[in-house]
Amino acid sequence: MIVVIILSNTIAQTLAPGQSLTFDNTIMHTGCNAECHRNGSAGVTLSKNGIYEINAKLNVAPTADGSAELAVMAGGGALPETTMISTPSAANDVNTIFCSTAFRPCGCCGEMITIQNVGTVPVAVSPNACLFIKRIA
Repeated sequence: MIVVIILSNTIAQTLAPGQSLTFDNTIMHTGCNAECHRNGSAGVTLSKNGIYEINAKLNVAPTADGSAELAVMAGGGALPETTMISTPSAANDVNTIFCSTAFRPCGCCGEMITIQNVGTVPVAVSPNACLFIKRIA
């Protein structure tokens, strides 16, 4: 059985540096609860050992001059290979960013996955961002 969770947001959010995107729409959740998410929260808890495929797609715009910088966080630390940077020609110009990686939790279980603003300027995130997590092994 394929174990997957796909989350989205229905409202625009402005993320201050260090703030995580919250998800209020569960598009799909299958399987044996390898992932756990409380509606309206930012995190997905990986509750089973294994290897997970993680994909994130967002439409973003920095609210001031500078770059929009977001990353997938695991257990409070950024997964460096997921750092997504968008430098539009002007503040408030919207661009699409995407990342994909594989991840194995370090401990038994309970690793929290979030998408966080890791930059220095606030970032506006449009509705319908997508966080896709699939247990692959």
